[in-house]
Amino acid sequence: MIFNAIVLMLMLLTFAVQEFIPPIMPDTTHYARLFLPAVFFFAASVAVPFPSMLMLALITGVLWDVRYLPMASDAGRADGAELGMTLADAATLSTGDLRFGYSILVFGLLGAIMQGVRPLFKKGRLELPVLMVGFATSGWLLIQYLLMTLLRGSIHFPTAMWLKLVTDTMYAMFFSPIMFLTLHVLARVTNYEIKYDGLRYRYDGR
Repeated sequence: MIFNAIVLMLMLLTFAVQEFIPPIMPDTTHYARLFLPAVFFFAASVAVPFPSMLMLALITGVLWDVRYLPMASDAGRADGAELGMTLADAATLSTGDLRFGYSILVFGLLGAIMQGVRPLFKKGRLELPVLMVGFATSGWLLIQYLLMTLLRGSIHFPTAMWLKLVTDTMYAMFFSPIMFLTLHVLARVTNYEIKYDGLRYRYDGR
């Protein structure tokens, strides 16, 4: 219980820290950056039980949409670079077409996938969890881009979009071990045991 509460507080803290993280080499990587709340959510999804993961997905999705999705009156002025989308031309592809609440579903889906590597995280094996964080980050960004292009009635994949997608994914994978180690230390300090029973089928013959 204490572990889950601290993880939730750390999640809220990542949104505050995100405000001070600038784009890394904006001219070269097309405003690629570290998306700290999303990466922390994917890392925490491996450590917390499924109900807690769903709660984190709800909170992360709501806060992300509240902070980064434009209001109806500001939709025309919002751009993908501020939101961190994988957009090649942020000036012409705004996020105004996306609707509040979509992030909850995306985070919930990707968090459920991350739950599959909980046994490795419990054993301290971080190779696959780190790769899965990269997979989840790229999937999250790609889903956002696809939703925006589909809502606009055209699908376009410029080279700059792929460059930014790859760069954002590499940043996520580079910083994810720090978050995994932090969660391991936190679990040890709070005497939290990561349990994973998997899916069971029980038949008693009745």
